[in-house]
Formats: sequence, structure tokens, C-alpha cells
Amino acid sequence: MTAPLISNFKSNYSHNTIDRKSLLTDNWFFNIFFLLLLTAMASLPFTNLLMLPVAILMFLNWIAEWNWKEKWENMRGNASITTIIIFFSIYLVVIYGFFLSYNKGRALAAFDCYLWFLAAPLFILTRRRNRLTNNRIHLVFMVFAISTFIHLCIIFTIAIRKYIQTGDDIYLYYQKLSVFRHPTYVAMYATFAFYFLLDFINKTHKMMATPTKVFLYFVMAVLLCGVFFLQSKAGILVFCILAFIWFIYLLFIRSTNIAAALSIIIVLTSIGIVLHETQIVPIHRFKDTVEEVGKFKTNHRGSGSSEIRLTVWKSTLEICKKNLPWGVGTGDATDELGVNAVKKNYTNLIGHHFNAHNQYLQTLLTTGIPGILILIAFCLHPLVVGIHKKNILYISFAIILILNIAVESMFEVRGGVCFFALFNTLLFLRTK
Repeated sequence: MTAPLISNFKSNYSHNTIDRKSLLTDNWFFNIFFLLLLTAMASLPFTNLLMLPVAILMFLNWIAEWNWKEKWENMRGNASITTIIIFFSIYLVVIYGFFLSYNKGRALAAFDCYLWFLAAPLFILTRRRNRLTNNRIHLVFMVFAISTFIHLCIIFTIAIRKYIQTGDDIYLYYQKLSVFRHPTYVAMYATFAFYFLLDFINKTHKMMATPTKVFLYFVMAVLLCGVFFLQSKAGILVFCILAFIWFIYLLFIRSTNIAAALSIIIVLTSIGIVLHETQIVPIHRFKDTVEEVGKFKTNHRGSGSSEIRLTVWKSTLEICKKNLPWGVGTGDATDELGVNAVKKNYTNLIGHHFNAHNQYLQTLLTTGIPGILILIAFCLHPLVVGIHKKNILYISFAIILILNIAVESMFEVRGGVCFFALFNTLLFLRTK
């Protein structure tokens, strides 16, 4: 199945096929970098453990190449000065936050966590464009998509086995289903992989072999099931928002794809009917959220997941107001939240080491106005470039970024940093 899959990078999605000869180049420094990049993408859906060794090996390979003038010229050719500043500034925020912190040990940990915000543009944008072609970028995306699919197949298999053994359907949903990663991150990976494959099939279906097409449709079906069974509220909402955007895109912008646009609506409508009539996938988490938001108006100390998140946001804003414009530092955010919880008697937060559960608030808390301005620029850049280039996949990625970090501090977790740093850089380069 792999051979026809790779051989179908054709049409206006790619100008040449990728085979064994065109996969590698005559430059072994690039070949090592590219194989390490594929390794990172294959492992990311499962674990972060390989990401640091991959970054170190990439760095050693990058140094050994020893062509500094060419690297700078490649970077200038691949990105404007504005883009370069935006890409690297998100890592400079950590340096700024370190000097603000009293807890230097915790602040140092942020350098490791944010590493790929430095590594991705440094190692990718300094490559010659005639080596890191769109063909190879698409292969990187495909490896990630298939790895995410395999991840879901494994966790579904484990869950079904436990369900058969116990008769308890709790293993089919949410955290009991997602045994390797938090369900929010797996749902986010599955959403991006789904829309990458939709983009790929949409632009190559006329030249795609039938077995490959059937296989990719099956992969998309598993990814779709993953998003809904993982029960990440943010994941489901983002997926549905993107479905609406893709419907508009396929129906009105690419008007030759009316069938594809209608199929999206039919699939989502069918899912909605199945959920409502049979409750195969329980939707109580959305109902609980509505109830908890209502209770929060009178009680800021509830124990529900949404109530805790709202309390954390309230507490974070209280600390931010006292520490503007500079913030408290990347090492002191958790300590400040703990102290404020005791001071304000937020009993649902006391004893827990929560972050802000919102990257915008987290950045405002740690690095103040300078940090939040850099974060906003980092988030809006892919949206602006995607709209300007009419690149629907880059727009989809931007929406995934903007919305997901509104409910989770995803830059405080390596699974979020690695995903956003790598795909943002690769998608930008792809638009060139």
C-alpha cells in the first residue's frame, strides 16, 4: 500500500512523483536532516521522548555542514525579515521571562519546552528550497497523518479489548481512550491530519489509484471517529468550524468540487443525527459545560472541569492586573497562581499546580504586554499568509492554533510546541 501512496504525490499538489531516488539528494547533510524530520513526525503522535534527541542530532548535523553564508542566504530567500523575526521572537520571550523570574530553576525548564520554536525555523528555513521541495514537505505531512492514524488504531484496539473484558464503555471515550497523550492533543493532531488528507485527495483524486484512494478514505474515517470519541470539546468544535469553512471553500471558491462540499455536510449531519438519536458518543460533556458556566456566576469554587478552568482564568486575570506591563516571569507563574488561590480562597485550585489553561492568559501572566503582542503576531501570521496565498490548509492550521490555545496553555507542553513550531514553519515554506 505504501508504494502507490507515495507515487501519487502528483497533479497540482506536486509537480513530480516521489520515488526512492528523488526522496534523497546528493547532499548527505540534507538527507540526514530529512530522515530526522520524518522520524520526528512519525513519533510525535505517540510521544515527545524522541523530539529532544532529534533536535540535538539536527543541530550537530547543522553545525557540521559549516556553510554559514549559504544558510543565511537560504533563510533570506525562504522568508522575509518580518517572518524571521516573528518565528524567532516566540523563543526570545522565554529568555525575557527568565530574567523576570525568581524561580530560575522552573524558568530554565521553559528553554527546553520551547526548544522547537527555535529549532524548527533554524533548521528548516536555512535549507535550500530546491532540496526541501513541496514534494518532500507533503511526504512529511503524510508520515504524520499515517502515524496519527496508527496511534488511533492502537488506542481503539486497547479500548475495545478492555470494553469486552469489563463491559464498561468508559474505556471507549476521553482520557480512558487516550492512553498515550491527553485527548485534546490527539484530537488536534487528528483534525489537522484529516484536513491535510482532504486537501491532498481533493487535488490529486483524478490521478490517484483506486486502492490508494480507498485506503485514504478509510484513514480519514478513523481520524474522524478519533476526534469524536476522544470527546475533547475544543477538538470537536474546531473540527466542525473547519468543516464549515471547507464547505464554503469547496462550494464557492473551488466550485468544481460541489460533490465534495455536499459530502462534508452529509457526513456531519449524519454524525449529528447518530449522536442525538443513539448517543453512541455521549455528549454530556457539552451539557455539563453549559451548566457549570451558569453555576460559575454565583460560585467560583466549583469542582467541574469547566468551573475549575473558569476559576483559573479569573485568578490569572487578577494576577495579570497587578503585574502589568511586564508579567511575573516564566518561572513564577505557577507559584503566583498557588498563592492567589490561597489568598482568594479558591478551594478548587488550592493544592494543585495549575497553569492558566489559556495560552493567551499564560503569556500575559508570564511576560506581560511584550509577550502577548509577540504571541498574537505569531498566531495571526499564518492566518494572514494563508488568506493572502489562498492556501486553505495553512488557514486551517491557523484556526487550529488560534482556537486550541484559547482553552489550553499548549506552549507549556512539548506536544503543543513541537506540533505548532514544525507545521507552522513547513506550511509557510510550502506557500513559497
